[in-house]
Amino acid sequence: MSRTRGLLAFLLLLALGGCGTTAAVKQHKAPRLPVWTVASFGVSLQHPAGWQAASGYLERLQGKTGYVSLNALQGSGLKPRAAAESQAHQALNSFGSDPALKAVQVDGQPAYVILPSGSQTEAAAVILYPKPQEISGVPYRYLIVTSLAKDIMPIVQSLHFLGKKH
Repeated sequence: MSRTRGLLAFLLLLALGGCGTTAAVKQHKAPRLPVWTVASFGVSLQHPAGWQAASGYLERLQGKTGYVSLNALQGSGLKPRAAAESQAHQALNSFGSDPALKAVQVDGQPAYVILPSGSQTEAAAVILYPKPQEISGVPYRYLIVTSLAKDIMPIVQSLHFLGKKH
């Protein structure tokens, strides 16, 4: 009888061992998102499918679910936080009366994400270029990425500086 129990225990362990999650669960890769490369700004980033170049804008993509636009700030003499604060509290008040700043790293560079307050939905990231980026003959120290608050983090986390060694 004890021999039968031992055999049953062995068979049960053998059966359970084959039920591991690695064999039973298929791994699904996230869909690959389109990449937008903007040589003049020296960056590439991923964006939701269906977003296309917006007419009337220099560096903007938009679609039914949102948008992303690029801009730059000369920022001569400004530390990253001060550069972000200058954008967060601009006269247009795009981010509400009390936006929050969140320190992050974007492609290894110091950056701040500006999160809106109140009913505002627009957010931005102010990212220090690895080296000043010349745009139309003018050197810029900061890249500004603007999008909806719901999209800003995935967009900036996908951003890469062109020509930067990783």
